[in-house]
Amino acid sequence: MKLKELKERMLIPDREILINRPVKIEDTDVLLISITSENNIHKLWTLRKLKERSHEEEYAEESVYETERNLSNRERMQQELQGEMARGVQGDFISQLTIQGQTLTFNSSEWAYFGEEDHGTYMKLQHFIEKGLELESFADVELDRLSLISYEQDSSEPFPDVNFDKEPDITLKFNSAVRRLPIHAEPIMLEFGDAPKGIQYSFYDPFHDKNRFFYINALTRYDLWKKTEKELEKPTSEEFTEEEWQQFKAQQFKALETVCSKDQDLALVEYESEDNIQLNFYAKHVLDEKPVPSFDGIGMSIIFSSDRKLGDNGFKSRMDSTGPVDKTFEGSIVIELLSYYVEIPEKIINI
Repeated sequence: MKLKELKERMLIPDREILINRPVKIEDTDVLLISITSENNIHKLWTLRKLKERSHEEEYAEESVYETERNLSNRERMQQELQGEMARGVQGDFISQLTIQGQTLTFNSSEWAYFGEEDHGTYMKLQHFIEKGLELESFADVELDRLSLISYEQDSSEPFPDVNFDKEPDITLKFNSAVRRLPIHAEPIMLEFGDAPKGIQYSFYDPFHDKNRFFYINALTRYDLWKKTEKELEKPTSEEFTEEEWQQFKAQQFKALETVCSKDQDLALVEYESEDNIQLNFYAKHVLDEKPVPSFDGIGMSIIFSSDRKLGDNGFKSRMDSTGPVDKTFEGSIVIELLSYYVEIPEKIINI
């Protein structure tokens, strides 16, 4: 590393407001450190205590690089959900901070950790300590369980003008958000075609602390390759040259392979749920398989919608892909409900 590169990792603000206020965010200890201005970029800095890991999670983190190739889709999905839950249901993104009546709006954040080679993180924390940051409540926390987070203020807003003779009243705002939460429900066996009417299934909604019900109306096939090939018969824009169009088509088909092969269809489940909750279904055989490798970071995500507004039971009809099945497959499949989406209301914290 060159000296100039080291300097770029340092924090040398032109102006700074030391806050030094602890706060609880979803039972997580967070320290509001400072607001800085450096090269006309204004940032809020916080120090966050990460949640304690279970023995199972510690083992998983230690062995993740060795076992990543051997993980099934189910195991990867569970890891993703655990990672999302580790940041809390409300989420950790502070959308606004108001100090002495002046509001700072944040559009992005950056997380930094205290690894052995993360010199910049250590130097930034040293800067704050030299400025008078009090760390008593974090003194006994292992460094690998801490994260230094910066929130960049909207460039159209001025740096706050704070009267240091007054105790600053501070308010934090968290925007409403949609979060994916894990759930457990019994597997369901389905045949292709219309499902028996009136069968009500249920799962426990931990966020609202209540049981939720849903109905399955049908399991259908969707020929994604046929649809895509038809859409790509002709260039979608006159600006494409023939060579560019062929390259674009090749990329689309390569991405398609990560969803299903050419000799497969997608199995779509049509369902309706209480309060129009979006559910995530997966075929058991897909969950038990290893992920399809992607090349050059190419992948594809597809959202399906029902062709009718209401289902058989009077609720909004929804569609979800459970994964691929061979075109020649004619038996039944077992689907599992692993997660659902919940809307988290806006939250205000006064400090």
